Amino acid sequence: MRTNKKKKRKLKLSTIIFAIIALLLIGLIFYKLISSEKELYRKNSAQEVIDGIKSHYQENVITNKETKLYDSEGNPIGKINESVMLLLEDINIDKNTKYFKIKNIENTYIKYQDVDPTKENTITNKRYQRYIPFNQNIKTKDEVSFYDKFGNYLYTINKSYDFAIIIKDTNRYGIEFANQLLYIKEDDIGSIYDHHNTNLSNSNGVAVLNYHFFYDENDPEDAKGCNEAICHSKAQFKTHLDYFKENNIFTVTMDELEMYMDRKLQLPKSVLITIDDGGRTKVGVDMLTEYKMNATIFLVSSWYDPSTYYKTDYIELHSHSHNMHNGGKCPGGQGAEIKCLPKETILDDLATSRNALNNTRAFCYPFYEYNDYSMNLLKEAGFTMAFIGEVPTYYGYKLAEVGVDKFKIPRFVIMTHTTMKDIDEYFNEIKN
Repeated sequence: MRTNKKKKRKLKLSTIIFAIIALLLIGLIFYKLISSEKELYRKNSAQEVIDGIKSHYQENVITNKETKLYDSEGNPIGKINESVMLLLEDINIDKNTKYFKIKNIENTYIKYQDVDPTKENTITNKRYQRYIPFNQNIKTKDEVSFYDKFGNYLYTINKSYDFAIIIKDTNRYGIEFANQLLYIKEDDIGSIYDHHNTNLSNSNGVAVLNYHFFYDENDPEDAKGCNEAICHSKAQFKTHLDYFKENNIFTVTMDELEMYMDRKLQLPKSVLITIDDGGRTKVGVDMLTEYKMNATIFLVSSWYDPSTYYKTDYIELHSHSHNMHNGGKCPGGQGAEIKCLPKETILDDLATSRNALNNTRAFCYPFYEYNDYSMNLLKEAGFTMAFIGEVPTYYGYKLAEVGVDKFKIPRFVIMTHTTMKDIDEYFNEIKN
């Protein structure tokens, strides 16, 4: 009896021990499973956080609201407007990342949530690097705001800066900041002082060339009918573009020429390329684009629709009147209409042209003909500059100089018989 009882107790004990061991094993398995799930959750959660941060990162970003700027310690140092494009530094992102470093602005950060990637190329225009800075600097106040060229507010930084003056505009100064041309208003400037920024001198004038029609001499169909003295072959135009390239001549925009003539900026040896009328320009436009050189087409907007006219990023359109390129209407010369038509007729034409051409302020006189009457009407219509033809002088042809009447800007008219010697002699009049 005792033996059986002992056996039963041992069996019961063994069963209990086995059960305990089984429960421990099951518990351990469950623990490992739960731990693995928790670890997986933690990993997934951390990766989701990282992915969320990365969704805001790209080299080119844009602010999605008006927000603050910070230093490396996370202290606010300024503010930035909504829809401002920025370049970001390349960084390693982890779950603890809170800020992105702004490229080209020392010790300046932005919260990652406050920017979004953009397909736009943030900062591309480096034309200002060809301008000659003034030998003057500005020192800003302890808080300074920055604006783009259109006057749009970008950001404010609580710090005093010292900048070389690149542009002296009305009530503001153009400077280089964040690797781009920005503007500071007069109110944010503490002082202006002389400072040696360059050994270069401002040019004594800008060359202004006048072309008309272009054709490819290797294409019989294209060459057909273009046998006037103002038809320019592809070969002729190429020699001119090569000359500009080899001599490092800057091809300016209309705004740049006007700022130069208004003493707002200084230029190296430069040329404004102008093309009159708007007919047969594709060969010339394609060549200018290939060479990445800027030019203006003075368009007769009743002849060619500006909204569909063929141009590229290197081509501007300005006014050659809407429908006043008709000769024989007024006394003298070729009888340009702008010299004598009724005031309201001319003003209506100029308004139509300006409206079609993005409110241009630049005009080219049809047939190069003008008088005081036409100049006064251009001013009344909102134009600020106008171009004529050649002005022979004892040395050749006048440049567009500082101080020249902006409603009688001279041009060197290019003909089929214009030689490279003619071109070279003209450009040799530019001194730096």
